[in-house]
Amino acid sequence: MNFRKFAGALIAVTLLATPAAALALNDSAADDTGFQVSQFTGEFRGVQDPATAGLITTVIRIINALLVLAAIAAIVFVIIGGVRYITAQGDEDAVAQAKNTVIYAIIGIIVIILAAVIVNFFVSQVG
Repeated sequence: MNFRKFAGALIAVTLLATPAAALALNDSAADDTGFQVSQFTGEFRGVQDPATAGLITTVIRIINALLVLAAIAAIVFVIIGGVRYITAQGDEDAVAQAKNTVIYAIIGIIVIILAAVIVNFFVSQVG
């Protein structure tokens, strides 16, 4: 089996399984670190008033929202790169551009995940 095909399949399976793992997370201590998985479940009670939440909590929520938007954009670019790869029809330049799009989008996803981990780690250590 070709290593690139295996690595691509492994990445695809990982990306498909990530939401299930995230939703299975027990978020009892998540409010301390900035993650709030319960906002995506039935327990969501609306947006908290920033005046009562505090500046740090509001900034963390804004950063997390921006990271989610960046991740969505990176996933869209992975899809665009895949479509460009499929429709390249053997044109070497188009195939190279499509591969670069997918590679850079995956690098972007990795950077976004690391940024989220770093931000929330420092918030949990400071707060």
